[in-house]
Amino acid sequence: MLRLLNKIDAIKAYAPVVLRIVFLYYLVTSISSGIYAPSYAEKFSENLEGLGFPLPLFFAYLGIWSVLIGYALIVIGYKVRLATIPLIIYFAVALLSYHVPEGHGVKESFSAIILLLLSIFLLLNGAGKPSIDDGI
Repeated sequence: MLRLLNKIDAIKAYAPVVLRIVFLYYLVTSISSGIYAPSYAEKFSENLEGLGFPLPLFFAYLGIWSVLIGYALIVIGYKVRLATIPLIIYFAVALLSYHVPEGHGVKESFSAIILLLLSIFLLLNGAGKPSIDDGI
């Protein structure tokens, strides 16, 4: 058993790449589902306006594009820790401004919760190998 744990320790640096693949999945599915469409930004800006954000449409687009760029940076493994900061803010705001007020449970909020937790993990642990941050 100890031998197996030592072998696992030897590949520990590659663990974040699995999480980065999850972000690749969300990048592809969010683009294909039209999350970056103006109608989504308008809905998101309404939620932000309800929270009292100034310039809600501007911040909606800022949030949407920061997520798109953050996903892309995480997938290629470049500036991962920095890229996770706007993602953490975005998913925390999404949970607080949309999921909680709408009464969503864990099932409906699952993607936002998982992406928030994965972002926190990558903020604390970095991109791992292979990544541009780690010199591939």
